[in-house]
Amino acid sequence: MNSDLIRPEIAALPTYNAGMALDRFRAHYGIDCLAKLDSNENSAGPCPGVVEALREEAYGIARYPDAGNGALREELAAATGSAAVRVIIGNGSEDLIGAVFRTVLRPGDQVVTIWPSFGLHEFGALAMGAHVTKVPFNDDWTFPLQGMIGAMADEAPRVLILSSPSNPAGPAISAAEFDALLTATPAGTLVVFDEAYLEYLDTAARFDAMARLAAGHNPWLILRTFSKAYGLAGIRIGHGIGCCPDLVAQMMKTRNPFGVNALAVAAARAAMRDTDHLAHSVKLAADGRARMARSLAEAGYACAPTQTNFVFFDTD
Repeated sequence: MNSDLIRPEIAALPTYNAGMALDRFRAHYGIDCLAKLDSNENSAGPCPGVVEALREEAYGIARYPDAGNGALREELAAATGSAAVRVIIGNGSEDLIGAVFRTVLRPGDQVVTIWPSFGLHEFGALAMGAHVTKVPFNDDWTFPLQGMIGAMADEAPRVLILSSPSNPAGPAISAAEFDALLTATPAGTLVVFDEAYLEYLDTAARFDAMARLAAGHNPWLILRTFSKAYGLAGIRIGHGIGCCPDLVAQMMKTRNPFGVNALAVAAARAAMRDTDHLAHSVKLAADGRARMARSLAEAGYACAPTQTNFVFFDTD
């Protein structure tokens, strides 16, 4: 192959570690896996209504799905107090991370994020030729507010992207920290707030990030997923809520028009309706993370405070 064929930004990217599927794990290691934890999947699985919805939808798979995902966008708009034209559906929220970067980034742009962070927040930006400034968490695992503000002081980034609760560390940004960060963010910077683990937040840690973003001076995009608390990781569906219809319309140009299949949409709609199963899944995770964190602390391991379905700890 011609060495000039591949874009240098792509050749320089590390390979994303997507974890190992359970059947591949069993085949590779020759053992049965009692607890597979590497991808933060929901051990409770999907609600029963999802399985029934998949059976019903299977009869129609000879036809193309609705490229605009209209029914799901309407339901999400009603659930979030948004408008359907500001909602975008993706093949997992990872799909939308790529879409927003393809939509707004130019080679040489700066992107600011936290560290450690979800890998695609960095890799997706690097693939577009952007520079990524990674601001490490504070030693006590609070969000590095002053570090992020400082990283934006000399050069206004095209994008500020962060997850809360954080993947892979687990802490959640406070309302006061979020407000201070938005106040200090340059007006032209797109704020991408990844809420993949939103449902796991304790009540005391919750605040309406969308309302705060809407009241601010920045363009913004919120990302959410059905992979975690809803138990739909294998079916691949997530969504975004944008500051305005035009941002969503431009992002949709960068996506495969049929990138979200009909089975995934049917599963997401069914999952949204079973609020009891969602509450059960969240409680299982909250109880489990507390029990795991206590056990690790008793064994001498330092754990980051977590608001997710996993515990991040130091093995040294």
